[in-house]
Amino acid sequence: MSLNRRQILRGSLAVGALTLPLGAPAAPAFGVVREPRAQAPQAGFSLALLDANNKIITNHHTRDIRDGKFGKPWATFRTGQGSQAWDPLELKFRKLQSGEAAFLICGGDRTEGHVTIHRNSDAAPLGWVNGLTNFPHSLEYLPTADVIVVVGTQGLDSLDPKPPEAGRSGGCYELYLAPTGESNGPLRKIQVRDEDRAFRQAHGVVWDETKQLLWIFGGNKLRAYKVTGKRDQTRLEKARDKDGKNIELVSNLFENGHDLQPDPLEPQYLWATSSNEIIQINKAGGYPRIQWSIPAKSPKSFSRDRSGSAVWTSDTKGNAYGDDKVRFLWSSMTDPVTAERVSGETEEKWIYKARLLDI
Repeated sequence: MSLNRRQILRGSLAVGALTLPLGAPAAPAFGVVREPRAQAPQAGFSLALLDANNKIITNHHTRDIRDGKFGKPWATFRTGQGSQAWDPLELKFRKLQSGEAAFLICGGDRTEGHVTIHRNSDAAPLGWVNGLTNFPHSLEYLPTADVIVVVGTQGLDSLDPKPPEAGRSGGCYELYLAPTGESNGPLRKIQVRDEDRAFRQAHGVVWDETKQLLWIFGGNKLRAYKVTGKRDQTRLEKARDKDGKNIELVSNLFENGHDLQPDPLEPQYLWATSSNEIIQINKAGGYPRIQWSIPAKSPKSFSRDRSGSAVWTSDTKGNAYGDDKVRFLWSSMTDPVTAERVSGETEEKWIYKARLLDI
């Protein structure tokens, strides 16, 4: 199913399908769903499409879309050659404390996870680590500590077990020293106690510049962490209020919580996806709360651009990694846009995530 602004406004989606969970604030009186604030239309934006089937990342611009198809990518990145290639499951662009503008990638599978960091200007490798066993699904750069946090869905099952109503256990985060620019090579792991790094089904992680907190999302939980120390001494501590209560949000709507992204236009919000929902989270107050949600077919990723438009990917093929299309919301593009195979691709495309490059 493709969601778009016009459908919501004209009511072609059933009113009952626009779900506000218990405890969430009611929508304003002028509509069933409060649309995010939009700015004047811009000339489009750039996207990185993470193809888990062909082990390739292609960069596109929305202004090049013609007849429902993306144009030729203006850049491509392969995770390896032949059997050495691995599934790209996350990409983020960050400026490191070393001064390098870099892109960070993680992925792999249940037995062999990977992280690699490359200079943005020429894709030269700055740092890497292989052999992760936590099945990495996302990563983030912590600028105050100059470290990389990698979250995944495996490991430490007994320390953060599944609740009775849930189907999956296991998950944790790992910390690595970021490249310094003085020498490039394998990333060095920071030792953290297992009881501290356990997080059931950790899928998403976001550094919150406004609140100076790290948010980790997965399972049925969104939790805030305070980052203390730097480099080797870095630790993540569960953020707590003045009464010692964890700053977190637990919701059955999250179960199999998947993607977590910031909102560059309205920074008081985070965007998340679960198996069947796209979820807007308000983090402006003392505790995060669900603002509203939209049912969606197996959303894998969701991101909102500064223009107000949003993009999301979906698994409609039952492969857990997506299909060959990107969906747009609050955009003039009302139908899914197809990404065609590029040179060297022999398999059908499974676009796991569509990531913004203009943040």
